[in-house]
Amino acid sequence: MSIQMRRLTMMEMAARSLVPMGVAVAVTGSKGEQEPLWPAEITAITSAVPARAQEFAAGRTAARRALMALGRPPAAIPMGEDRAPVWPRAVVGSISHNDRSCIAIVGERDRYRGLGVDIESAAPLEAELFSEICRPEELAWLRQLPFASRGKAARRMFSAKEAIYKAQFAITHEMFGFDALSVVFDRQGRFQARLMKDAGALPRGTDFEGMTALVGDQILSFCCISEHASVDAYYPNSVTG
Repeated sequence: MSIQMRRLTMMEMAARSLVPMGVAVAVTGSKGEQEPLWPAEITAITSAVPARAQEFAAGRTAARRALMALGRPPAAIPMGEDRAPVWPRAVVGSISHNDRSCIAIVGERDRYRGLGVDIESAAPLEAELFSEICRPEELAWLRQLPFASRGKAARRMFSAKEAIYKAQFAITHEMFGFDALSVVFDRQGRFQARLMKDAGALPRGTDFEGMTALVGDQILSFCCISEHASVDAYYPNSVTG
């Protein structure tokens, strides 16, 4: 087994250990041989540069494998006008990729309202970007951390918010900035977040839960919104870690 295959296998095993029951996972490489796109998907990349077309194909390959892992038949997953994947009616899902890996997660729509996944390099986030990603209470938390660990913590914050955004978008189709979410972490990488503004069908105060994990030199983040998502649960006033 090649080093790349071992990395992908490790990523998929880690992802399966993190997602809740009923969520299927598949991981592919962002480069290399991919399964052919379905006709309904090709229009999304007619003007794309080769690297983007390859990543798109990798995402759809992972998505179809995740569908089969869920017990569903493979299907076309075109890109909607909002650029989000259009999943088969009975499922919800999410796709993320970087220059090394691509991951897709799917679950039954009658069990999950929204799913979000994000994969990022674990390289520290540049300090000048902290204020773009973090709310004031999150910046206060970062300042309490040792200087050398702040960039990695901010990268984890960025990844968690990306996963949450994707999960809520399946419900609201609303776009918003990083300041619309306030996130807290525990020491195991689990997070809770609160929506700080109304977003479509989700009112201000809606809570989200998820998980981030370091897998090799990459960060994986998940957010799953069940049919019983809380909008009134206790939420701390400041970020703790």
